[in-house]
Amino acid sequence: MKADSEIIEIPEFVNREKEKKSLKAVLSGRPNLVYFVYGPINSGKTALINEVIKELSENYRVFYINFRGFEGGYQKFTRVMFKVGDEGLWKKLCEKLDIISAGVEYVEKLAKKINTGIVLPAEFIRRLQVGDTQEDKVDVFNYLEEVMKRFNEKGFKPVLIFDELQVIREEINATGMPLLARLFNFFVRMTKETHLCHCLCATSDCLFIEEIFSNARLDGRAKYLLVDDMEKDEAFEVYEAFGFEDKELIWDYIGGKTGDVIGLFEEKKQGFSEKEALERLLLNEIARLRWIEARLFNERKDAEKLWEFLKEFKEGEKSVSFRENFDKLVYWIKENVLFYNPLTGNVRPQSRLLWHAIKRVVN
Repeated sequence: MKADSEIIEIPEFVNREKEKKSLKAVLSGRPNLVYFVYGPINSGKTALINEVIKELSENYRVFYINFRGFEGGYQKFTRVMFKVGDEGLWKKLCEKLDIISAGVEYVEKLAKKINTGIVLPAEFIRRLQVGDTQEDKVDVFNYLEEVMKRFNEKGFKPVLIFDELQVIREEINATGMPLLARLFNFFVRMTKETHLCHCLCATSDCLFIEEIFSNARLDGRAKYLLVDDMEKDEAFEVYEAFGFEDKELIWDYIGGKTGDVIGLFEEKKQGFSEKEALERLLLNEIARLRWIEARLFNERKDAEKLWEFLKEFKEGEKSVSFRENFDKLVYWIKENVLFYNPLTGNVRPQSRLLWHAIKRVVN
């Protein structure tokens, strides 16, 4: 095992120049479409987004919201989006402005270039959630539109980024209209209709994207931006940065999956050879697949057909008819075993490791 002084530190960001260029191009012009940043799990979507927004000029105002903290309900939706800030500033603003104008100016004064939530006083957040009366309640989306208008008037370029969007899959009824539909109506208004704000939605749940397209009627109003696993030449450069040696062996096991590259790095830190570390990663995926198999046969009457369906992917990516195999595809995609690309319609194992696991486990 290498001495501590010889251990190479993990690179802060895996270089993705092609994807960075595409995302920067989306954010450079006026907002016209809602963009879905999608790709297989652990392909580096969140890291890419955060790297790009760091490199934006100072006239941007980015609000990055991660929905991993969302547990359901309209009030909890607002709690994920908004953070409590300076109450003293709020009192000063309220002395000379009405509540909506005060709320807008409050955000303008406290917003940085990059924000992990929209900072507001607790009193105003309460009104966004419930309000003492129906008249007292402030609608979240109407209020956000006023904020975006103000930023534009001041010469700023606002960007709303919602990450891990699949967490809000369950539609929550807020005021007689599903929360999800209201959210995407707002995105469309901010982009295609008023051009006030760039809106990006990041997720690895591509079935959810298809549901959104259908339910929110996003044809002609939204576009896909794929963040896929790295190509071979790009992956080899990353292997070099991580200090890996047997690049062909590593490519065979994990390909260009960013998350698995980091997993290999962590295994090697523990003293395992590259071959040993790769086998350990593969055994983890095999164990996960075996667990899914056991649960599947315990819970589903159609288990045999579902399990047999995985044989279709022993050769890797392919085009599969959803019409003929809908239930099977949905099951394995939701289990994060298969990845569905909504742009091409093709389906493949979520990772090269999973592909090897399928070949070993499914006879």
